Amino acid sequence: MPRTHTLVQLLVGAALTLALAACVLLPLPDALPAVALGQPGLYRLEVALSLFYGCLLIITPAFSGLTTGRLPIEISTRGAKFAEETDQSAALIKVRTESLQRAANDLTEALFAAKLEIQRLRKCSGGDNAQRKVDSKS
Repeated sequence: MPRTHTLVQLLVGAALTLALAACVLLPLPDALPAVALGQPGLYRLEVALSLFYGCLLIITPAFSGLTTGRLPIEISTRGAKFAEETDQSAALIKVRTESLQRAANDLTEALFAAKLEIQRLRKCSGGDNAQRKVDSKS
């Protein structure tokens, strides 16, 4: 594992060095793009960041393919996703869905029992519970 850690550090360091070199050595265009807001320093920073993250985007699957022999099936802002993780998450979702279905069934049965109990209590009460009118003239 220490060699892997060192290799990752070297690859990221190389990407950062390449990005900084491009930032300094690339000539400025005659008309800066609108995204640079007319500032050469901001343009150079954007070039450096684009190159750095582009390199990381290439290094991540390449490194994974070289070290573990498998390539990611998806790369997003959350990181690289591999086929095995997808299978595991599908199985986990299935287990959770079944658990929620059992809980929903239990709640449905409990609701039905509660409704039956309410109906039984209404029948036992015999009808109207309102107080009788009292004649206040006497």
